[in-house]
Order: sequence, then structure tokens, then C-alpha cells
Amino acid sequence: MLDFRTFWPWTGGGRRGARRPAGSAAGSALGLAAVLLLCLAEAPLAAEVQAPASPPASAPASAPEPPAEAALLLSSGDKVTVVVFGQTELTGEYVVDAVGDVNLPMVGRIRVAGLSPEQAETLVRTRLNDGYLRSATVSLRLSEMKPVYVLGEVRSPGSYTYRYGLTVLGAVALAGGGRVGDRSITELKAEVLTARERLRSLELARLAQRARQLRLEAQRDGRTSFVSDELIGPEATALLRGEQEIFALQRETERSEVGLLRQQVERLETERASLTQQRALIDEQVKLTEAQVRNYARLTDNGHGLQTIMVDRQRENARVRAELARIDADLARNATASGELTLRQRDTENGHRRRVVADLQATRQQLLETEASLPIARDLLESRARRLAASDGGSEATGWSVEVTRTRHNGAVTFKAALTSMLLPGDVVQVSPAKAGTAEGSTPAPTPAPTRGGAAAPGPVSQAVPALRSSFETP
Repeated sequence: MLDFRTFWPWTGGGRRGARRPAGSAAGSALGLAAVLLLCLAEAPLAAEVQAPASPPASAPASAPEPPAEAALLLSSGDKVTVVVFGQTELTGEYVVDAVGDVNLPMVGRIRVAGLSPEQAETLVRTRLNDGYLRSATVSLRLSEMKPVYVLGEVRSPGSYTYRYGLTVLGAVALAGGGRVGDRSITELKAEVLTARERLRSLELARLAQRARQLRLEAQRDGRTSFVSDELIGPEATALLRGEQEIFALQRETERSEVGLLRQQVERLETERASLTQQRALIDEQVKLTEAQVRNYARLTDNGHGLQTIMVDRQRENARVRAELARIDADLARNATASGELTLRQRDTENGHRRRVVADLQATRQQLLETEASLPIARDLLESRARRLAASDGGSEATGWSVEVTRTRHNGAVTFKAALTSMLLPGDVVQVSPAKAGTAEGSTPAPTPAPTRGGAAAPGPVSQAVPALRSSFETP
């Protein structure tokens, strides 16, 4: 606004009662005319400056930009610190509940949602002075606001502390930047290759486990060989050939161990037969010597024999009896050794069979687990392949599609946002890659903001993405 004293110095700038110079009437008329002309020239300019700029009709609808002071309005989930001078029981931190109230001792519930901290402080002071305290000194400040949540194609999704003036671009920066770019495509390709290798490993494991199952079943049943018509292909044939070699080697090893034990048993049986024959011969000798002793005893009784010869006959009989006892002991040891070898032979055969049955059970369990994992591996590969095709397929990702979910008194509202859109505490930011030809249409242009020095307002999201990539996608 112009200062009239600049053009009319006698409106109050001089001393009261001072003498006016000559020709003051003419000077006053000229000054008044100049002031009126300048006022008429300034009026359209002021109207132009104060009138809000209307957006062009062809511009796309922009994301709802909250006013600058909206971020400082209290809402559910905010934490406020209330200090009442001289009242320690009232001083403390309080959380705005779901309906927008804080619950103070003595006073009760006070609705503060939608108020600024200064307005809430005044309201608390008024309630305390209304019959509770006299001239209460109250200080209320916002100590902690609800965080913002960043989800989707960002490097570190999660919740982040809200700061006044936070935009979508700042929230994405807090989350480590976007994942739309060559690095993301490389990671997706690596994930696809890993999933493909995992599926391939499971398929090979299934073939190997099935071939092992056939071999173990043949060993359990005591067959001399095994074949399979279900395992076809070069890899299956190679696995089956390997299992057949293992089958032949283990069968030969088992036969060798059991054969050695059988040979020892046969040798003991031959030894036992020989000892049995020896015992029979010695038994005959015992009978003969006993007959000789009896006959010579009769001669001695008749006085025709010598006592010394009688003693020799008895000694020979005793020796033959001792030999018979030794043969009986050898036969007993032979029977014991033969029983032990027979038991070892059976243990060896049963041990091989038990190992085969245990391996067969473990192989069947592994086969069941592998067959259960195969569908999951196939679905994982298909999912990652579809994601790679969507990111690196017919249309390359050229920008971000940003959606913000904001909780209001009447419920949650989801809307499209730009990178320069202002956020409020509790906002949920969902970032997803936008395809070529759809990024600019799906993401609205931000509302023009005042700039210094005539700088241009920020453009659409697709224009800000290259700079964002270079800033936040550096490994």
C-alpha cells in the first residue's frame, strides 16, 4: 500500500500550526491528483497478485495437498506432553485415543483431535480453570506424531518417523529409494535363476531317490537284478545305471561275507564228522581194553597172571578213556564254534536286510518330501518369472505409481499422489512401478507450489523419477 505522506507531506509529517509555503493550494491539488492516479494503477495489480491462480482445464487432477499447518493438528495416535505448573499428578505424557480424546486426571476426557497444540493448550487450561484450579499455568506440546508407512517397491519397507514438511519423495528416500531400475531387474533375474536351479535340483533329487528306491526294493526282495520303465531320459538312465552298479557291488559284498562264514561253518562240520569218527574208534578201544582187563583179572584170580601185567592193562584202559574224553571235548567246542558262526552268518544276512529296510524307509520319506516341494518350487518359479516379465517385459518400467492411504474421521481414503505431495502423520505410502505410457496418466501432477525467483513448479512423477533413481539407486 502506498504511503500518502510521500506525495502529501502536510498530512501529518510537519509540525502542527507550521506556516505553509506559498502556493500550497496548487501543490496540494497536484499531489492529490498524483496519489489518485497511482492508486488506480495499483488496484488491478494488487487484485492480480491476491487472486488465486486457477488451474488449466486440461491439467489432470492433482493429489489432495494438505495445508502447511495440517501436519501440526492433533489426531489419534499422537503423543502430547502436558505440564501443569505445581501439579505433578497432572503433568505427563498422554496419547490421543481412537476417538480423539486425551484423558487427564480430575478433568476427564478432552476432545483435542483437529486442534493445534496451542488450541489444545488453551482448551486444557480452560477446563482446569473451570472449577479445578485457579489461574492454572499449562504448557502442551506435541512430543511424538504417528509414523508414516512406506510399502511396495522400496529397498527398506517399514514405518518411519514423521517430520514436518515430509513429502512422498522424502518418505521414499527414508525407505532407501525405489527398486525400479536395472539393479532391480538384475535381482529379479537372479531370483528367477535361483528358483529355476532349485526346481532343477528337486527334479534330479526325485529321479535319484526313485532309482534308489527301486534298488533297495530289489535288495529287500532278494532279486538278482532290477530295471525300470518309468525312469527315461539320459539323466534318469545314468542314475539308474549308477544304482545298478551299487546294487551289484553290495550284493557281491554281502555274498562274500556270508560265503566266508558259510565256509567256516562247513569246515567245522567236516571237523566234527572227523571227531565223531575218532570217538567211535576210541570207544571201540575202550571196550577192548575193558574186556582185556576183565579177562586178565580172571587169570590173575586163578593164579595164572601177573599183577604187573594187570596194572598195565588197567593203565591202557584209562589212557583210552582219557582220549575218548578229549574227543568229546573237541566235539563240544566244535559244536559251540559252529553255532557261533551260524549266528554270525544270520546276523550278517539280517544286518544287510535291516540296513536295506532302513534305507528304503528313509528314501521313501525323502521322496515324499521332494514330491511335496516340487509344486511349491514350480509356483515360485512361475511367480518370479511373471514378476520379471512384468518388470522387464514388453514395456519397461519408467516411473512410479504412488498411492497414499490416509485415515480421516469418517474412514480411510486412498488417492493417487505425486512425489512432491505433502504427507500427514499416519499416512501409508504404496509405491509400485509404472509402465511406459501409463506412469504419467496414473500419477497426477503435483499442485504448483510457490517458488522463489520465478522457478518453475515441479513436473509430473515421470519427470522426477530419473533424478530419484540417480539419487537413491546407487548400490
